[in-house]
Amino acid sequence: MAEGKSCTFVQLFTNSLLIMKIYELAFTKKGVAGLRLPCTGGKVFVPLSEIVRLEGRRNYTLIVINAHPPMLVAKTLGLFETELSNSFVRIRRGCIINLLHASVGHDGFVRQKDGFAAPVARRRAKQPALLIQAA
Repeated sequence: MAEGKSCTFVQLFTNSLLIMKIYELAFTKKGVAGLRLPCTGGKVFVPLSEIVRLEGRRNYTLIVINAHPPMLVAKTLGLFETELSNSFVRIRRGCIINLLHASVGHDGFVRQKDGFAAPVARRRAKQPALLIQAA
C-alpha cells in the first residue's frame, strides 16, 4: 500500500464542488456573456470568450475551454448553436468554432491556437464570417 494520505469519495466530491464554485464566482460578472453548463452538483458559468470550440459526440457535446479541461455535456450541438454569439461559426456538422481563437486558411482548413485543425465543409465555406476571416 502506498504511503500518504488517502481521500474518501466524499472528500474528493466536496473538493471538486468547491473548485467549481470558485470558478463560477470568478467569472459571474454583470455584462459578461456566457453559458451555464450542467455539471455534477449544479451548473458552472463559462464566459463565451473562454470557449475555444464545441465538438459534437452523438447526443453529447465536448466543450473545449481555454486553459481548462474540456467538459462533456448531455446536449446536442444544435441546442448550443442558438445560444452562442456571432463569433461562433459551425464549420461542419460536428464542430462549432470560436473565431476569436482560430485562423482560417485559404486551403479550406481552420486552425486553432491549441493545434486543432479541421476542414471546412464545402457548403459552409461561403459563410460571410469565414470569408472575412480568410481575407
